[in-house]
Amino acid sequence: MKKIFLVSILMILAVLSFSQIEPVSPWNRQLNPALISWSARNFIELSADLNSNLIQESLDLEGALKLNVLGNQGEFYDLTDSDILARKVDFGMYGKLKLGALVLAPEFSIVNRDWHNSSTLDFRNSLWIDGGVHFGIKGDEFSFGGTVRSSLPIYDVVRRNNGSDYNLITAFPSEKYDLPYTYSLLIDGPMDIFNHMDTLMDKLINNGILTLDIGFVAGKDYPAIGFGVKDIPLAYRVGIYKYDVFAEPVFSREYLEFTSFDLTSATNEKEVFTEFKPWKMTFFITLPILLDFVPSIEYAPETEDFIWGVAAGKRLLWGILPFWAEIKNYNINTDFDSYSYWTFNGGIGLNIYLAEVHASLSTQAINPENLFNGRNTSVNVNLSVGF
Repeated sequence: MKKIFLVSILMILAVLSFSQIEPVSPWNRQLNPALISWSARNFIELSADLNSNLIQESLDLEGALKLNVLGNQGEFYDLTDSDILARKVDFGMYGKLKLGALVLAPEFSIVNRDWHNSSTLDFRNSLWIDGGVHFGIKGDEFSFGGTVRSSLPIYDVVRRNNGSDYNLITAFPSEKYDLPYTYSLLIDGPMDIFNHMDTLMDKLINNGILTLDIGFVAGKDYPAIGFGVKDIPLAYRVGIYKYDVFAEPVFSREYLEFTSFDLTSATNEKEVFTEFKPWKMTFFITLPILLDFVPSIEYAPETEDFIWGVAAGKRLLWGILPFWAEIKNYNINTDFDSYSYWTFNGGIGLNIYLAEVHASLSTQAINPENLFNGRNTSVNVNLSVGF
């Protein structure tokens, strides 16, 4: 019996030694903005996170990791048998200033997606930026706050249903024939976008799609309970347009992205883009039972999107070594179709108060039994400094 107990503990630690960001942490502000106040630093904080995701269907774990980190330089991996090949880079950063009970936190993020289905020739390539400001109150036993966010498509090109639905959404209509510009985060010149920050910030302020997140967390760390409402639509701004287009895409198997679209035609009329994400209600609770368990749900009443998940972990050595794992199920409904999939996140962190770093792996699959086959892998790094 003692031997079985020891083996069980070792297996649990082995699983949890790979973990995502902490279930209750500022990095989970997408679930509940009030979590921005949850960190070891009480006065000022600067944080950044980078997530790189590869979706493909015919490689092992080692190959998937190399593709994430190095790309397919020299076309070393034969991807011709991959029906769906995609890559996503998500870079975000935020700063936090806490004065007494008041919390102020500006944030900025960039998301670059490439998606290609070789069997149907459907594809998507997009570059969105988000900017926001969080205002909150942090008490001894609670946290409350809201984030006003502006979202802006630099470009978003989609071909669906074998070309019957083919369009471009952009806030830069005068440059629609120059896609995908030099802003891609996936190939040469990944920092070029920061050379145009004055233009981008002006567009975010004056032309972005405005939404509001509100959250409340009661309790101190573990246990705690949180309620939130996210993606509440506020306003859209004139200056984001949708065009019917036709393109001849050129896809690089070396860099795993579209290098050009060669838009051969586009409608002259500007259709104002007014689409919002569905607003969602969120909930989580922390249950300190041996490990710290954090079940959470998100529900969108308008579209009936439903996301649920459970995270588990522990902080060792007075909080210096946090480790945990999380599994989630997504059920999404759109105008085109409905789909569901599973994700797993696992990693470990180091928190020495003045600095904190987390490294993690994520996977996704249609069926939960395929989450650990090494495909569809994401490499994530999170860093925070302050005092």
